[in-house]
Amino acid sequence: MYLFNVRSNCSNSYRTPLRSAGLLTVSAAIALYAGNAAAQSKGLDAFNAYVSGLKNLGLTVENGAIDYDGTTDTLAISDTTLGFRGTIADIPADKADMSGNDTTPKLDPPKKTDLTYEMSFSSGTMTIVGLSEDNNVFAAESWTYSDDSSLSISAKVKGEGRFKVDGRLAGTMAENYRFTMPELPAEDAKRPASRWLPFMKTTLLASYDEVRVDSTALTLEAYAEEGDRELLVASGTMQLDGYKMAGADNGRIELYSLDKLSQTLQTLDAASGQMLVQTTTQGKTVYEGVDANPLIALFDPSVPEKDEKLTVIRQGSAVDYVSSQELGDGIALKITVDRNSLSDFTIQKRESDILGLLDGVFTGETPEPQKLITSLFQIYRSFGIADARVSGIGLEVTNPEEDMTVNATIKEVAVTDFNSNGIGEMMVVGLSAPDLPEGAAVSLDWAAIGGIEFADFDPMEAMISTLIENPDYGDDNPLEVVRAFMPHSFGYELAGLKVVVPDYGLSHIGRAEMKVSTTVPPIPTSYYAKNEGIQVPVATLDDEDMEKFLEALGITEIVWSDETRLYWDEATKELNLERLTFEMEGVGRAEASVRFANVPKALFEDPEGQGQMALVVAQFVEAKISFTDDGVTENGLAHIAGQENIPVNVFREALAEQAAEATAPIQNAAFTDMVRTAVSDFLKNPGEISLTLTPSAPVPVAQIVGSLAAPQTLPDLLNVKVKAN
Repeated sequence: MYLFNVRSNCSNSYRTPLRSAGLLTVSAAIALYAGNAAAQSKGLDAFNAYVSGLKNLGLTVENGAIDYDGTTDTLAISDTTLGFRGTIADIPADKADMSGNDTTPKLDPPKKTDLTYEMSFSSGTMTIVGLSEDNNVFAAESWTYSDDSSLSISAKVKGEGRFKVDGRLAGTMAENYRFTMPELPAEDAKRPASRWLPFMKTTLLASYDEVRVDSTALTLEAYAEEGDRELLVASGTMQLDGYKMAGADNGRIELYSLDKLSQTLQTLDAASGQMLVQTTTQGKTVYEGVDANPLIALFDPSVPEKDEKLTVIRQGSAVDYVSSQELGDGIALKITVDRNSLSDFTIQKRESDILGLLDGVFTGETPEPQKLITSLFQIYRSFGIADARVSGIGLEVTNPEEDMTVNATIKEVAVTDFNSNGIGEMMVVGLSAPDLPEGAAVSLDWAAIGGIEFADFDPMEAMISTLIENPDYGDDNPLEVVRAFMPHSFGYELAGLKVVVPDYGLSHIGRAEMKVSTTVPPIPTSYYAKNEGIQVPVATLDDEDMEKFLEALGITEIVWSDETRLYWDEATKELNLERLTFEMEGVGRAEASVRFANVPKALFEDPEGQGQMALVVAQFVEAKISFTDDGVTENGLAHIAGQENIPVNVFREALAEQAAEATAPIQNAAFTDMVRTAVSDFLKNPGEISLTLTPSAPVPVAQIVGSLAAPQTLPDLLNVKVKAN
């Protein structure tokens, strides 16, 4: 844990080692680590070992008077300053045009520049009680800095700009603090990143009862170089109150808390040249059960891949977040959050070498595409979270020039069971935006996507390798590529969606849900969808003839529901369209079902290559199609007959005869008469009309296809019945 930040008055003699030590050395100073010490010591001797250790890390240490009271084992050091400075050479130059002028990309080789940095921490009095050192392990009963402590951090990129942070700290103290001094890693040109892993392990494994900083006040400024002048591009202040970490033991921290954060930041708007202001405040922030060890293991290639998920943060929360941001042209955005929380944030060790990749990047090596892509996948797959929620969200956009204020609220946004296997649920509850521009409005009771099962990693990894070796593979084998990456299941649910569109009115979805999954990816083997209470004004249809027809039927609003249920059972090889329904008020209800047996897996595994053969061996079991009238038949007949200027009864008989004539190619007189009678009866007395196919035994699809040469046999083969009412 960082007890304080440091600044360096380091001389130029430290420039070369500092360049390789980088900011990690600062972390060591912040953690109060000490120098190499071979023998056990306490009091002043232990403090001298501590100072020696800081100097070995490349820091400068300046102290005033040092008083030691042996009776109380207390050290009091006045005017203490820790400093650190260095240069990182040959970083890519990326100068931006902050004036807003258009720039033309150059094709010249990228230019390089140097980054110089300097950091310091000073305190009027540093008081240490019970300091001891044993074999490079330091311990103190308490470690306190006076309330005049200050912090300064500055950096400059030659030819581009600079920034500076100044701060003051009050109430800085550590109790029962214990830490081990890490050794600077040996120089290794081939391992500029990974050589720091042992250093980081030691740095993160400090122990203490409590570390706190009662108050921290920071100011920052950032400038961009524009020719021979500097342009202020950002400035701001930050205040942190009640910072505390407690119960730390070898990388595990029982409690982290911050009472309040407030920040004001001004940033330059390149388009207008004006400074835009953002203010942010946040109330109590608490994290419990924090563990750095899984994070260390993630970066350590010597730690094998494990199935176990290790908790990094057991739970955490923050309250009363408020942010106001100027967007330019007088427009402003305000965001408020009552509370956000998370629980069980985990890391699962995956086979990867992140630091090895960074070594290659820092040494100028081009990483192998397959290694880079799979490593990124593995990093992503390492993280998981059981539950994360943001509650009481408010959004407000104001535009004084347009005299416009838009408000929206969301009761809660949540994510559950997000990990490498899939996503349990991502949910939005209670969306309300009642005053959108031009009279529009949106509200939502709740919506969620979830039940997502990701594809297995091994096939994905193999496919990545295949695509890298043969970029054209995807064009030739699109199904195989989709099979490797497509999730095995997915679903969504939605309830109470209302949308008001100007000039059209209200559209509404009562409830909608969909679930799809597969045992033979990527072809779905189970599909369920249901929509209830969907209402859409007829005026929204982009079909003038249909609008007139529906209005003639007395329908000014389309209200419908539908449902589809389809699945294939791998054990029984039965493919069942159990339900396909559509119901519309004022029109009627259409419903269909069909069932096949002996449908082989090959149909889903290779529908292009094996689909036709698979269908041949499948068997037809039964089917039914029906329509139940809700007014469209009688009203529609009257409307069309009136337009055609013919009697309704004549029009009914004409329709019945047309239906009979449509069966002529089947060449089965009994079937034709059955259709004519059923249609005629239905049109005279609209109720229900149905078509059923119920053979006495399953019929091979191949036999049905063969019967097309003698279609008159099909009605009897399939036991076809057409009935009305």
